Amino acid sequence: MIEIKGKRVPVIFLKIVKKEPLSELIREIKDALSNNLLRGSLVVLENPEILNEKERREIEKVIRDLSLNFFERNGDYEKGKSSKLLIVNRNLRAGQVIEHEGDILILGDVNRDAEIIAGGNIIVMGKLRGIAKAGLIGDEDAVVVALRMEPQLIQIGKVKAILEDSERISPGYPEVAKVEGKEIILEEIEGAEKWLKYM
Repeated sequence: MIEIKGKRVPVIFLKIVKKEPLSELIREIKDALSNNLLRGSLVVLENPEILNEKERREIEKVIRDLSLNFFERNGDYEKGKSSKLLIVNRNLRAGQVIEHEGDILILGDVNRDAEIIAGGNIIVMGKLRGIAKAGLIGDEDAVVVALRMEPQLIQIGKVKAILEDSERISPGYPEVAKVEGKEIILEEIEGAEKWLKYM
């Protein structure tokens, strides 16, 4: 038996209320999340500890096959890194700093001179206008995602990209920042245009 709730679309919180056979859990998840309107949303599994490693990976595959993104609120990555997800349900003002060893999900805007520091990935479901430092445990596979990407500085692992005020205006669609070669590049997130209606 599962429970679905959303604090702010496109973020969906999935909780396994009662442990059932894996095939039954998968059927329930597919029934609940197969709506095309949810494609591209982020699904947060709130209590992954109720499942073993093999079951979690099966659930993750099902969710990704539905064109949804997936995070676990607790547990471990296959690579052994912490995958604890910190969810911040507010805007960050200038001078505020959020620091966490795992992934950080901001349900709001990050204003200029606010700073996010993560051992893993950073996802901003709003405007990123401050400083974002991801993968600071040395992980250059980490990413920074924002609905509006206008940061002062992005750092992934040891690679930095500093943007001047006049240099960066959001093109109007969600983007992902990642390391390619020795540089940070920005790419459009395909199929995510519908997210903008929630801003």
